[in-house]
Amino acid sequence: MSKPIASASHRKTNDVIFALIAARLTPDARVVDFGAGRGHMAQRVGNYFAEQGRVPAEHVIAFEIVPECFQYEEVKCRKIGTDSLIPVENSSLDLVYAIEVLEHTPRPYDFFLNAFAALKPGGTLIFSVPNLLHMQSRLSFLFTGFAEMFGPPSSLEKNAGRICGHIMPLSYPYFVYGLRKAGFTGMEFYADRIKRSSRAMALLCYPLLRLASNRSKRKLQQYDAEVWTENHALVDRINRLDVLSSRSCIVVAQKPAK
Repeated sequence: MSKPIASASHRKTNDVIFALIAARLTPDARVVDFGAGRGHMAQRVGNYFAEQGRVPAEHVIAFEIVPECFQYEEVKCRKIGTDSLIPVENSSLDLVYAIEVLEHTPRPYDFFLNAFAALKPGGTLIFSVPNLLHMQSRLSFLFTGFAEMFGPPSSLEKNAGRICGHIMPLSYPYFVYGLRKAGFTGMEFYADRIKRSSRAMALLCYPLLRLASNRSKRKLQQYDAEVWTENHALVDRINRLDVLSSRSCIVVAQKPAK
């Protein structure tokens, strides 16, 4: 087995996402790594197929804006642009994942549409982005106007992969919106590394957060009952302890089976 490839993402993020991927893999699965970077996760997924006696290149498809940085030799990495296209046949994939990618792209909602088209019925989309909703990030936005991990953006191409290349500050409710519009169902939030400072602030402020959440739901119900029916559970969800303290926002969504 080849030497493990380093990742630009946090170890805990990778471990949580790999566990979510592994639980959904079968020996015949076809998987896309969208924004594969150096190939850390592609290698881990490829090792699964190798252990099943399969050829990784027949099951793992890697895409990257700068494919020259890809180091996993068992799989070819194909070049993509910033248009969120996934250049595969429709209904040909069992799983698509994108780790710390969508915050860099100008068209994340298009990515959801393209992933939905590429997945087979019953297929799974998994992605992670920095979590704007943990308490430190909320306070950062209050006092500076910038959420944590979303500072002043740079338009220079050379900075596209840095934190100043985080150009799409969307939080969990807006990802759920985009996924719903694309046709996905069963959206779930998963936490990775718990930020202790955010957890402490969340526990300290929890009564106030619950009060504000309940008030928000009441106002929404009075203003638009239909929108309240669609979103009241989501308004409650974003003020739970895991969302308030997780470093990343990890989302799993399903394409409905026929």
